[in-house]
Amino acid sequence: MKGKEKIRVRALRVVERMLRNEVEKVSCGWPPICSGLTHQPKRPKREEE
Repeated sequence: MKGKEKIRVRALRVVERMLRNEVEKVSCGWPPICSGLTHQPKRPKREEE
């Protein structure tokens, strides 16, 4: 059983590495360009006296 588990872990590591490389090729870097446009935190409203 330990041999199968080692193969699974190695396979998962290889797949993870491949996916990370593909994401780096496709993406324009970090942070994504759109992240600043879509997520704007709400500012507290001013209370006028």
